[in-house]
Amino acid sequence: MIPPIVLVPVIALTPDAPTLDRSHPIITEVLYAVPPREQGDADQDGTRQATGDEFIELFNASDKPINLAGYRLIDGLPTKGKAAADNKSHIDFTLPQATLAPGQCAVIFNGFGASPKGNVGNKSAAKPANDNFHGALVFTMQCENQYQALSNANDMIVLLAPDGTALQCVRWDNREDNKAPDNNANENKTSDNKTKKKSDRNTAKRTEPADKAAAEPARVTQDAPKSSGSVTLQSLEGAFIPHIDTDATLFSPGRYQPKQSQSQPSTTKEAQTTTPDKPR
Repeated sequence: MIPPIVLVPVIALTPDAPTLDRSHPIITEVLYAVPPREQGDADQDGTRQATGDEFIELFNASDKPINLAGYRLIDGLPTKGKAAADNKSHIDFTLPQATLAPGQCAVIFNGFGASPKGNVGNKSAAKPANDNFHGALVFTMQCENQYQALSNANDMIVLLAPDGTALQCVRWDNREDNKAPDNNANENKTSDNKTKKKSDRNTAKRTEPADKAAAEPARVTQDAPKSSGSVTLQSLEGAFIPHIDTDATLFSPGRYQPKQSQSQPSTTKEAQTTTPDKPR
């Protein structure tokens, strides 16, 4: 007798999918380019601040509380030019003692010239959960100048564990194509064309930032796209996408609802989230 053939389902694995360590917080949303006018008031203080409204969101994807004490966020380190020796434009924020519950978010605002609404902690101490941000723990970096910020292009944010291990790096490079002007293209043209050529050169110089690099390679490095609002992690096994592609809003600090893969159960955060979206 021929034994019956047993069909065993095979789960296809995506070779490029990042493996994020869920025993640590996970970066799930980054607002590195604040939208213009009132649309950019991410911290709900009534005023849009190009620097102060920037934020990084962390999420506890595990089933156990995480002590945030000692976790550190740093941006890319300049590698050349004057900026390489200037720490005044560098973001470096270490979280204080705080318990991040399973499914809960922590939101860290830049804070320059801004005062996020509700309970807000800082590097010295945490505050209770903030109902204005879906029950998240909210912090301000209290950055001291407008240049201590995330660049809109060619920058990154890195999460380090309390022992200094670089866990996750989210990077982006949205520079325009700054090709050198064609010196022969405007020969024998009008003065208006010459003025435009000079303007193009100035724009190219202005929009190309200093090169930056991570202090050390992270366990997981993810590329984020250009976005009119924040970028958010599509799923815990996926990539960063423009936030507007998830629910037609520009950002949602404190609320993370990832798309689920077939092999992963729903996260606690999704089950807990009952707070209606704040007005935009």
